[in-house]
Amino acid sequence: MQRTIRFLILILGLFSTSILLAQTPTHTISEVQGELFSSPLVEQIVTVQAIVTATGEYGYFVQDGEGPWNGVFVYDQLYTPSVGDNVIIQAEVAEYFDNTELLNLSYFETVSFGNNLPEASQQPTGFIGATGEPYEGCLVRIYNAQCTTPNAEYGEAFFDDGSGECKVNDLLYIPEPAWVQDEYYTITGPLNYSYEEYKIEPRSAADVSIGLEAGSIEISEFNVFPNPTVENIQFNLKHDAVVNFYDNNGRKVVVKELSAGLIDLDVSYFYPGTYHMECITNNGVSKSSFVKTK
Repeated sequence: MQRTIRFLILILGLFSTSILLAQTPTHTISEVQGELFSSPLVEQIVTVQAIVTATGEYGYFVQDGEGPWNGVFVYDQLYTPSVGDNVIIQAEVAEYFDNTELLNLSYFETVSFGNNLPEASQQPTGFIGATGEPYEGCLVRIYNAQCTTPNAEYGEAFFDDGSGECKVNDLLYIPEPAWVQDEYYTITGPLNYSYEEYKIEPRSAADVSIGLEAGSIEISEFNVFPNPTVENIQFNLKHDAVVNFYDNNGRKVVVKELSAGLIDLDVSYFYPGTYHMECITNNGVSKSSFVKTK
């Protein structure tokens, strides 16, 4: 009899432990993303806790923090959470044509409802279009971007805020009214990666603002020193920026993501010549030039 009781206690303990493990997050989404183009955890089972930021026909986007590397798409047609739900998910990590996803869910729990969403990260269109990987699966916003191609293929459209083009897709929402050529928009949505391109996926009409908003992007100049230089340049950034370097023939040669503050940048590996800099921030575009000798 005592052996039977001990056996039952053991089984109940193991069962309780398995439930506990299923409910306890094992990874953050940034660990799932690995801060790399492809996840280091492919084919592994992970448990994450996050806020649902968007829902669609084939699944939903979740995010467990603001900023880069904190979002991911969940391919799931079994559970139907709502935007703002705080959920715990146990699932397999996969790369679907280089888009990091969670799929084959083995556990799902809604912890709470109606939570505030992570703030969308406002980014230049050129950065999103060219190197948007850190924000894959995250809420992003483009600001005062001109619609350069309203009727691209497959329901897509191109937008440019002066920093280069990015795509907006219709996976979650078909714009009404339709995009207008040369009109300016501010657009919010999770950033998706499909067919080797990054695309913003607005969720509803609330994610689309038409026309130039107050505080439009300004173009200004800033100073670089020493100029000319041999090894380093220094300059001040008031805001985080994507800095493009162009040679005197207009070819983009280097792209840097820099944080606000005094920047001391190594340019010793640049070939001698004149270089033009374009610092793109959420608040505007600043330009400068310098001469690299030796």
